[in-house]
Amino acid sequence: MTKPVKRIALNTLYIIVVIALVFAVWAVAARIVDTPLIMPTVGDTFDALWIVVRLKTFWVGLVGTVVRSLIGYAVATALAFVLFFLSSVSDAAEHIITPIVAALRTLPTVAVSLVLVIWAGAIVAPVVLGVIVIAPMLYSTLRAKVATVTKELVEIARLNGAGNVRIFYHVVMPTAAGALPEGLATALSFNIKIVIAAEIVMQTANSLGMLMNAAQIYYMTATLIALVVVAVVISVAIEYLVRWILSIALVKYRD
Repeated sequence: MTKPVKRIALNTLYIIVVIALVFAVWAVAARIVDTPLIMPTVGDTFDALWIVVRLKTFWVGLVGTVVRSLIGYAVATALAFVLFFLSSVSDAAEHIITPIVAALRTLPTVAVSLVLVIWAGAIVAPVVLGVIVIAPMLYSTLRAKVATVTKELVEIARLNGAGNVRIFYHVVMPTAAGALPEGLATALSFNIKIVIAAEIVMQTANSLGMLMNAAQIYYMTATLIALVVVAVVISVAIEYLVRWILSIALVKYRD
């Protein structure tokens, strides 16, 4: 068995073990509580999931949430890279951008959600919130990675006639690329969670968040947990897919 195949087999085994442990703990907890309204059984939850996935409203909500998540993620990624480029080629830009990013990272998410829903409406606001949360995260990840670039390497590039832009493309970016598979994949799955949380608070129409909100209001605990399971599975699947694609595309930049 080759090393890549062995690594994939071990990772698959770990995932199976973790899932088995989660279901075991879930089953024991449901048995102890013995109140379906509070803790439905695994079987009851999957029965509720089977009912939900046959509803048109579920698929409309799922598509709405995924589309909002992807739009926000694309905007956040583009913004993070623009800020990263500016701060890398200009010290003045870095001094301006750094406190702004720090301020954005400390914003209270729920409070911002309530303001955004007034300004942008319940459909657009989750997208905007995702951008506000994810862009600073990606920017900070990239800056932390390029902090490992030695000053000697930059000075050598300057002595060879490289300007700030050339240093960015030939020194900074190759270093930052090593953080992209993990950083971008994690940011995408986290953005999905942020969008769903915002949809719940804002009661966004045609969204998983709205379906979760309705299930909570009507004490449909099994349905609520089923929707949470769907959200987790989608987030994890997309995260691993992005990480895998970027790991292959950026294989030459691995540490």
